[in-house]
Amino acid sequence: MEDDGMEMPGQPYSFSLWNLIIRPPRRRYHLSRLGPEEFNLWSCGVRRIDIDLTSPRGHTLRCSHFLPEAFGTSATSPVPCVIYLHRNASCRLEALQMVPLFLPLGISLFCLDFAGCGESGGDYISLGWFERDDLAECVNYLRGTGRVSAIGLWGRSMGAVTALLHADRDHSIGGMVLDSPFCNLRQLAGELAQSEYLSVKVPNWLLSGALAMGRLRIKSLCDFDIDLLAPEEHVGNSFIPALFLHGNADDFIAPHHSQTLFEAYTGDKELEIVEGDHNSQRDLKVIRKAVYFFVRALRCPAANTRKQNMAEVLGFDSLEVDMAVDRRLLRGQVLFEAAWHLALSGSGSRQPKPKLGEVQRCPLPVRIEGALHLQSADAEAGYCVGLLPMPGDFGVNRPPLVMFGLVSTQGLQILRVAEGREPEVLARAEIQIEPGVPVLCVLEVKLPSVQSPSYFGPVQTPSLRLSLGSGESPIVVTLAEEFEEEFFLWSATRRGTAEFFETSIRETAHNEVQDAGARGDQQDVAAAARSGGSGNPSTDESSSGLGCRQS
Repeated sequence: MEDDGMEMPGQPYSFSLWNLIIRPPRRRYHLSRLGPEEFNLWSCGVRRIDIDLTSPRGHTLRCSHFLPEAFGTSATSPVPCVIYLHRNASCRLEALQMVPLFLPLGISLFCLDFAGCGESGGDYISLGWFERDDLAECVNYLRGTGRVSAIGLWGRSMGAVTALLHADRDHSIGGMVLDSPFCNLRQLAGELAQSEYLSVKVPNWLLSGALAMGRLRIKSLCDFDIDLLAPEEHVGNSFIPALFLHGNADDFIAPHHSQTLFEAYTGDKELEIVEGDHNSQRDLKVIRKAVYFFVRALRCPAANTRKQNMAEVLGFDSLEVDMAVDRRLLRGQVLFEAAWHLALSGSGSRQPKPKLGEVQRCPLPVRIEGALHLQSADAEAGYCVGLLPMPGDFGVNRPPLVMFGLVSTQGLQILRVAEGREPEVLARAEIQIEPGVPVLCVLEVKLPSVQSPSYFGPVQTPSLRLSLGSGESPIVVTLAEEFEEEFFLWSATRRGTAEFFETSIRETAHNEVQDAGARGDQQDVAAAARSGGSGNPSTDESSSGLGCRQS
């Protein structure tokens, strides 16, 4: 596997005709690139379920299902689902950008690595011939879960052909978006044989022989006949609403292929020739048109009326912000207000709100330590951090992630706080701590060592390490996504009464191993925080754009 995750089929690699069809470069990736299993958008929670299915040819299919979860509910009623089908030389990561577009509308998203692609089993692809059987396994799985109602298919290139081949034998599909399909594989192979995609173009007088050789080679390796792979012969049996898309500068599969399919298609249909080539990122207007095509085709219900969410309290529309995946709408004071609201919910719905000290802005990575005096037997106190997710596949306007690192008379614990959910304990260590005896609380927010970072390699995720000055029973929680370089920090008393003394904040090196013992000399004191401190809201912002407010 190359550093960028692209696995080449043999060295040296030659773009021979059969490799273009059945063995293009394989996109490998680290599984952490799928993101966290649970996270929040502004309008809903997101839960990812990873599934391994087995294709009829015995290959393992790596799949993921992203499900929306309404805040404050445990509803399990079925929702519409769109299955995203990736192109060749790609993988299910291609679908992640669709999560903030579909899930706020109450539509779940399913994606997979086709056999021979990504992290699934198998060595070869078939540009739709066998992939339709992989898709059928996924459809059967979804219908058996009870989690989905109507199903739509969104395919690109090979994925679009797969959708067409499946649709004529499964008329229950609710709608299809078909981006850059070909109409006939033999015709496409002839066009590719004389294109720039081959290291040596095949001259006209050799074309027939080259295609015959390629056909025999593919049949011997993959057991399918390219002459039989003709989607144009299947579209006459499909009546599913379909939106055809094709790039006007596509020189791999020319736009006339979609035009031919569109003219022969017998169901409700639309065709849009868009800007771009075969692999271009589609314009957001085009993507949104496709999303709302599914809203109509799958007969999605109107958004549920529910209690006021945090976005509405802060004065913006959660759906609009979630779906603005191409531009940043929220900065500064709004992000701080969101983190502050979440921090104040850190005691749960039935307990008094935590008492927060003055806010600090801290860099990543950092070591925070301070003397803490638990004044009552029920006291829980420590630090609260508000981390800002890095813009990425799941959107550029995500809500903050709020975590508590707490010390109590029963020991240490790290909690996660999210809208619509009770605080969740992620790690705990039982230690007997006497009330009235000062302890040194140490919270480290650490980053792994950076080693040739790649979009397809491991995610550089931070971890939280909570310990006492004695070094006894530290606890560590490793997060599942990347965050911006600055975060919000408060001293926090979650329950009971406690007193904080001086807090030291020191920026550390990546993956620096700290001495957990108490340090006598604390020259780097950045702020003094007192539990229960209060102040007036401040709208001052530094050059970083992170506004601060006191509790």
